[in-house]
Amino acid sequence: MTPTPQARTAPLRTLLAVGLPALAACAALALTGVLDPLHAALLVVVVTTTVALWRRLDDGEEAPWPDAVHDRREGARNDVSELGWATFTRSGAVGDRVLRRVRDLAAARLAERGVDLGAPGGPEAASRLLGAEVVDGLAARRPVSRAEVHRWLDALDTLPTAAPSPDRPEGRPQR
Repeated sequence: MTPTPQARTAPLRTLLAVGLPALAACAALALTGVLDPLHAALLVVVVTTTVALWRRLDDGEEAPWPDAVHDRREGARNDVSELGWATFTRSGAVGDRVLRRVRDLAAARLAERGVDLGAPGGPEAASRLLGAEVVDGLAARRPVSRAEVHRWLDALDTLPTAAPSPDRPEGRPQR
């Protein structure tokens, strides 16, 4: 079922609504001597015709844009772009999304070595591997600077390689 177009105003009503004010304005111009009577009458006709045609033109229906296909794959170009924009807040601190991903990375790297930050004795074991300053920063919930995140990532990179397990050869994390 197609939608019915809105009813347009009647042509006579349009002519009156536009023509009478145009006639009054042009009469004032003719009486004050700005325009001679012939040009004033022609101006009324031109203005009324132009406005009437403008209103009668069919706007038509605009074709909608097709929906964009969002093929979202983990690590795809969109993720890299979004992560890049989410890296820093307006104040220059590292954004929450980046902090969450770095903390998840640290938890995964420590779990490969049998260290759980949430377990009793976990923070002490993590401090021996990463350093107390890095573990305190990972656990803190405060604004973090770019340099501090760099120190965390450097400490994670210097972790010794985990012993290979049967389900993960060469100690690599599962993907």
